[in-house]
Amino acid sequence: MRFKEKTITLKNGQTCLLRSPEERDAEAMLDYLRQTSAETDFMLRYEDEITLTPDDERKSLSDILDDPKRIMIAAFIDGKLVANTGLNPFGQTDRVRHRAEFGISIIKEYWGQGIGSALLSELIAAAKQAGYEQLELEVVTQNERGIALYKKLGFETFGTREHTFKYRDGRYCACHLMLRRL
Repeated sequence: MRFKEKTITLKNGQTCLLRSPEERDAEAMLDYLRQTSAETDFMLRYEDEITLTPDDERKSLSDILDDPKRIMIAAFIDGKLVANTGLNPFGQTDRVRHRAEFGISIIKEYWGQGIGSALLSELIAAAKQAGYEQLELEVVTQNERGIALYKKLGFETFGTREHTFKYRDGRYCACHLMLRRL
């Protein structure tokens, strides 16, 4: 699904363009994923685990644009990719077709500027448009900023999964399971 471009003004007065990333953004997307994965322990993978080629990423971005049940919305400031969120079906069977899951990441330099709120508000609207009834996510329990944002937008915690991540240094962390009914 393609997101209709929208320009927003951030808390610091900068303008930010929200749009679906396209094939031409593949290399920037891979660089962005490596950067956000290196900046925090809250991401699913380490920077060196992002091994897609630019061609793989171009195909992935094209597939999302063509899929009416998936969407990706990216935030650009002065042409630089600074944040991204994506909506995916939980599954294709009748019993779970009403559910979608999402992820979001923002380059640390841009935290606290309202990008996350804007992206998630648009993602929630897109999820409703796609016919989903429930939006879900997992969030590292130490990610207090993220949890506060999700709660502000109507998400509730319905459980905690222990030992969700195991870091390379041997530490574990738990994740809250959160959802928002649409």
